Amino acid sequence: MGQATRGAGKIIALVSALLVVACGDSFSDAYCEAGNSGNQQTVEHLTHVLERKRNQTGIYLARARCFYVLGAYAQAAQDASEVIRRLPNKADAYLIRAKATKMLGRIQQALDDYSTSIRLHPSAEAHYGRGLTYVREYRGKDREALHDFSAAIALDSKHVGAYKSRAEIYSRHEQFQQALEDSEIVLKLDPATPNAYCNVGFAHYAVGHDAEGRKFLNTCYQKDPDPQTRGYYETEVNKVLYARRPRRSVGWRCIRRARENSA
Repeated sequence: MGQATRGAGKIIALVSALLVVACGDSFSDAYCEAGNSGNQQTVEHLTHVLERKRNQTGIYLARARCFYVLGAYAQAAQDASEVIRRLPNKADAYLIRAKATKMLGRIQQALDDYSTSIRLHPSAEAHYGRGLTYVREYRGKDREALHDFSAAIALDSKHVGAYKSRAEIYSRHEQFQQALEDSEIVLKLDPATPNAYCNVGFAHYAVGHDAEGRKFLNTCYQKDPDPQTRGYYETEVNKVLYARRPRRSVGWRCIRRARENSA
């Protein structure tokens, strides 16, 4: 089975490279996919073609995608930069370089490239990538991230990551009804993920639907028996329940403190 899979990957890589040679820039779409055993062979074939056809800009773009999939981020950024040098308005090249430079820790350049890609040709992937950059690398950028996640959803109504990230922002700002709605969409689009059930369960608790929340949380724990998962969500639920408790007046606290001191 393993040999057959590797053989199929090599065939796919070879066919991809031959298509690039035959069709040039029109076949600039990525040929590499995560987990494909033929990715390295694809890169080797594309490199071989570039040694003979340096004028094929599309091949640099295809190889940049492959390098990114393989985790060779510096090479991906270099090839994407070569495409940008030749075609300054190529939105896909800015997107690839943004993703690669972000992985290299060059956050400001990544943010600039995401923004340029969006300006040239708005895409769900670019908006989502920029939104994640705002959330994970900057403080006080939730509003900008929220805008990007909403834009990604407008361009791709089935973008699970954008719904999930937007729900997290809504929850952080106590907009629990919106968080619940987005979490329910995530669960509908990706029901195989245990975490989706937990997020819906917590969101139900946050809006006061305790019984419904417990049902979803129990389903989540069945699908993901990791004690850390249960511990995290139960802690969050307890925070919600504690926040509902009526506050005792300041006067009563003072009286109780006075009694304790006199005892």
